[in-house]
Amino acid sequence: MYAKVTGGAVDKFPYTLRDLRVDNPNTSFPRDVNLIVIEDYNVAEVIQLADPAYDETTEYLVQGDPVFNDPNWQVVRVVTAMTQQEIDSFAAKTARQEDIDTLKADPQVLALLKKRPDETDAYIETNVTDLASAKQVLKILARTCAVLGHTVIN
Repeated sequence: MYAKVTGGAVDKFPYTLRDLRVDNPNTSFPRDVNLIVIEDYNVAEVIQLADPAYDETTEYLVQGDPVFNDPNWQVVRVVTAMTQQEIDSFAAKTARQEDIDTLKADPQVLALLKKRPDETDAYIETNVTDLASAKQVLKILARTCAVLGHTVIN
């Protein structure tokens, strides 16, 4: 990761090697540009520091601005609070994923879902033999439909 630096201040971050080539069209750079070469063009390597701890249900990380900490330029991502809409969206997405994971972990649901449409009749004939077994198959279908319905609606 790089930054374009002029007079000790960051002009552009992130700055890519493609940016370097575009900014210097009359210069032929080797395929693997080294740090010594790019420093001649006011480009500095920026070290990404470890992310701070944050609560992913109410916060997210945003790339911060590089700072010079002799001898290196360093950057850290900054914890930013989510809006209520983002919190609600994250909670809904998480709940939906938990529902899907629950279905995927249920062998009865998987057995039915893995059937081809033309195999479902045989599944019903085999697994529905009385009222109790009919209720069991209906519960499997209801759980599956509920998750699929929430996925489609939301």
